[in-house]
Amino acid sequence: MLLLACSVHGQLSSDFYQSTCPRLQRIVRSATQQAIDKDPIMGAAMLRLFFHDCFVNGCDASVLLDDTPTSVGEKGSPANFNSLRGFEVIDDIKAQVEAACPATVSCADILALAARHSVSVLRGPRWQVPLGRRDARTAASPAEAIANLPPADMEVPGLIGIFASKGLDAKDMVALSGAHTNNCPPFGDDNKWTPLDLQTPTRFDNKYYRNLLGGRGILHSDQALYGGGQVDGLVKSYSANNSAFFADFALAMTKMGNISPLTGANGEIRLNCRKAN
Repeated sequence: MLLLACSVHGQLSSDFYQSTCPRLQRIVRSATQQAIDKDPIMGAAMLRLFFHDCFVNGCDASVLLDDTPTSVGEKGSPANFNSLRGFEVIDDIKAQVEAACPATVSCADILALAARHSVSVLRGPRWQVPLGRRDARTAASPAEAIANLPPADMEVPGLIGIFASKGLDAKDMVALSGAHTNNCPPFGDDNKWTPLDLQTPTRFDNKYYRNLLGGRGILHSDQALYGGGQVDGLVKSYSANNSAFFADFALAMTKMGNISPLTGANGEIRLNCRKAN
């Protein structure tokens, strides 16, 4: 397994909870494994939750916040509603972490770790996750979610532009797109699931890129990555070299996890991931 060390990014550190919550990694790893054993789709769900959180106002767990009687947040946005799932898995992990280390670990860090462990459980790469994020007190608006999340019909120039606005380059975009090697829901129906990788939908590997070479991409924004465009070379490289894909995916995930985190005195450590303290 690939292990990439990334000790400090800004004010984040991979050993942030070493003294305050030493069992954190074991708790998240075990709970994530149990969730995926029960429902293999949960691995993809954790990864998708993390992506949708980080791309809308940064990795601050705002996507986990429920709507209130006076405020509709990003969770209810058309870009997320009936598309995201796995909130109850995060609730379960948070409850276990709170029992071991009360009011110590943020929901944002739990989500980052759950995404990493999900990839590992599905036989993908491993990497060290910089920690120390704090949680947003308010959710982004539905309009902000729509504006910041790439739609399924977007072409490559638009995708590159959105990723660039987050500090991610074209290589990061193509590598992160490889997360579509798992199942995802068709738009508007959370009860029916479509494999975006027809060959190995419950395993994290480079078959997604091989599908693109054969014209078998399910989403328009997937197949747009290959077909005479500027990122064809990356698609070919990853389709032929699983290790290269794993290495670049791990680096891209680390970069994505560093998008505008709340640190220090900013934000809070939520006691319930679904609502602000």
